[in-house]
Amino acid sequence: MDDAPSDGRDVVRPVLIDSSKRRLLLIPSAPDSEVGSWTVPTFPMRPGETVRRAALRHLRRVVRLPALRVQPLIGRLSRRDVPQGVQYVVVVRPAGDSWPSATRFAFAPEAQWWTTAELRRSGERVEPAELLDFMDGYWEGWLPDGEISLD
Repeated sequence: MDDAPSDGRDVVRPVLIDSSKRRLLLIPSAPDSEVGSWTVPTFPMRPGETVRRAALRHLRRVVRLPALRVQPLIGRLSRRDVPQGVQYVVVVRPAGDSWPSATRFAFAPEAQWWTTAELRRSGERVEPAELLDFMDGYWEGWLPDGEISLD
């Protein structure tokens, strides 16, 4: 499947990466969620909108990031908060060599770049929990392009 269309209950969760250092940008979870956990932003998808289009729309228009590339790997998870809803995890790189230094502040002042190894060593919680294995699979190249289930 190239890009799943949304039915209005779906969300896209872009993971901004720094390929040269194998890092991902995470933000603190909302205050009403698990204490001390890190996550990636969650953006609602419009009905009929593809995953890539939703990610680009939010990152370019709402967050105002510069040119970027959405990788062909898409992780699919059920939404725990919305019956029949799906959350799509996508990997996003800058179109150039690196992100502008202010990129992390576009999401939240507290946003931080992490490696999966740093997160595992620190014992920090990550939401969704499957994100670390997903990113390790991306970095190591053992996940195929296309949509895969993370459930």
